[in-house]
Amino acid sequence: MFAKIIQTIFSKGIISIINFLVVLITANWLGAQGRGEISLMFLNITVLLLFNDIFGGSALVYVISKKNTYELLLPAVCVGVLCAALGPLLFHLYFHFSVQDLGYFFLLTLLSNLSSISNVFLNGLEKIKQNNLASIAQSVAIIGSLLVQFFLLNSISVQAFYRSLALGYFFNLLISAYYLRGSFSKTVFSWKQSLKKMARYGLVVQAGNIFQLLNYRFCYYVLNSADGLKDVGVFSTAASISEAVWVIMNGIAMVQYATLSNRGNQLLAQNLTIKLSKISFALSLIALLALNLLPNQAFVFLFGIEFVGIKTYCLLLAPGIAFCALSGIYSHYFSARGNMKISAASALIGLVATLVCSFTLIPRYGATGAAYTCCASYTISSLFLLLMFKKESGATWFHLLFKIKKIFPLVSKQ
Repeated sequence: MFAKIIQTIFSKGIISIINFLVVLITANWLGAQGRGEISLMFLNITVLLLFNDIFGGSALVYVISKKNTYELLLPAVCVGVLCAALGPLLFHLYFHFSVQDLGYFFLLTLLSNLSSISNVFLNGLEKIKQNNLASIAQSVAIIGSLLVQFFLLNSISVQAFYRSLALGYFFNLLISAYYLRGSFSKTVFSWKQSLKKMARYGLVVQAGNIFQLLNYRFCYYVLNSADGLKDVGVFSTAASISEAVWVIMNGIAMVQYATLSNRGNQLLAQNLTIKLSKISFALSLIALLALNLLPNQAFVFLFGIEFVGIKTYCLLLAPGIAFCALSGIYSHYFSARGNMKISAASALIGLVATLVCSFTLIPRYGATGAAYTCCASYTISSLFLLLMFKKESGATWFHLLFKIKKIFPLVSKQ
């Protein structure tokens, strides 16, 4: 298991570095306005992906080991296509996209949905290495295409980024499909029963994920209304580079979730979760310190003069980012054990904090208010998860937060 965690963190580290380079390039060549447009489009795609994931998302990891994969695949793909066909039209009623941008929205949503479904099946079948390779290929394709368009074809625009993103999703889907070949045995099944089974877990999980996304990103919409796309571009860039620290937590959690979903030893699951949460927190704290020790001039040099306030936002976000690096492991513990309601409740509590703070702080303080909002939401939802895990496990606060002996080995005999 430790080898899988190291491999996954390493893979996600590569992806994080590539994503940082993408942010760097788009910030310097498209400016704060362009970064704002990209951030809002990506947010819209992610919102639709979350609705698609009611039937084709991470909850499937819990179900895959208990059902024939074929009867999960077809319904998931059909829902993914339907969501991609209808979702952008609903968003268009409010945002009034240009014909060109609406076309990209359709394409990106479709490829995002299908590649996400294939990644979920790889994870559910514990093909962690293959999942990592597909994700790395996606990031490499994105930056490769972006470099060609910007520096060889001189096609410097937001739409050029959309084309690169589409190519990345396509490569991910292609490679995932290759590694999934032979994993499905054709069988007769009841669509009604399969959809019911998938929705049973997916609705709760995705409710939590939708709440969580709004915790992280609802302030973009409020900030755009209050101060415009440029402030969204600057703040979203600060959020992106700060949240890159979560590559550690996400790498650990991916392996943890797949492992615990396929095992039934609750005591082992709790002990493992406590160990992993401490490792995640410690490594993330080191990464946060390294990021926030950089002088403001370094951020301006990297991203341009329009991004002069980035360090301030990174510092304000840091406490909440650190809390999430710890509590994210507990969230995946509850999901892997089939108790999705705890994670959903945590996200809902965070969302309440987000809504209250967004409408009171952002109109008054702008992007600084958005940073305060995110930090408050992250902290409150994280504390709730810690309390719920403490209640279920019976562990002391000292054991949860401070005891560092016997962290290794990560697994024991069952």
